[in-house]
Amino acid sequence: MAVSCFCQETGLLGRIKENYSGNEPLSASFDLHIAWKIREKEETKHGSIVLAPRDRFRIELGSGLWVSDGTTLWQYDKTIGQAVIKSLSSLDNSMLPSHAITKYCSEYPLAPKAGSGANEVLEWKADTQAAKAAEVVYVSITADKKTGAVRRLVVVDKNGNESAYAFGHVVFGRAAPPQTFIFEVPKGARVLDQR
Repeated sequence: MAVSCFCQETGLLGRIKENYSGNEPLSASFDLHIAWKIREKEETKHGSIVLAPRDRFRIELGSGLWVSDGTTLWQYDKTIGQAVIKSLSSLDNSMLPSHAITKYCSEYPLAPKAGSGANEVLEWKADTQAAKAAEVVYVSITADKKTGAVRRLVVVDKNGNESAYAFGHVVFGRAAPPQTFIFEVPKGARVLDQR
């Protein structure tokens, strides 16, 4: 068992953790499909993400925008013209995009499942005992076997809500311009400064 765990860490799971550790820049486009079990509603949004070391990021998803310079987080909703400003240190680290994928790789014992072609699937499903205490009951990561680029992430929370991310145009190591992580509040926007 120790040998298989070691091989897995140095194999695909190790490559994923290295790629998504937050130590190197990355960018990707993605589609997010959420199936709300209780509300019996589904929605799909298209977005993009740019990450850089020191918890700098820019995420655009539908009408929402999240920008961090590593110290401050700006959340802007274009639909209602509202910007919320928070200190990044007030957030739980697991909520930061630079920690999201590595959290699933570290906190859940993902096991290889059948993959197709260049991709492999790593999966974890809560047993009855684990489901009572876990935040999520199912995690599936589909990644490129060679590069460790995540192609698909599926998470089911304890309420049965499913979030499925499909990633495309994943680029590692290309630094974004510094202004990517600066947010200028649009003129006329309502501002809620929670710092």
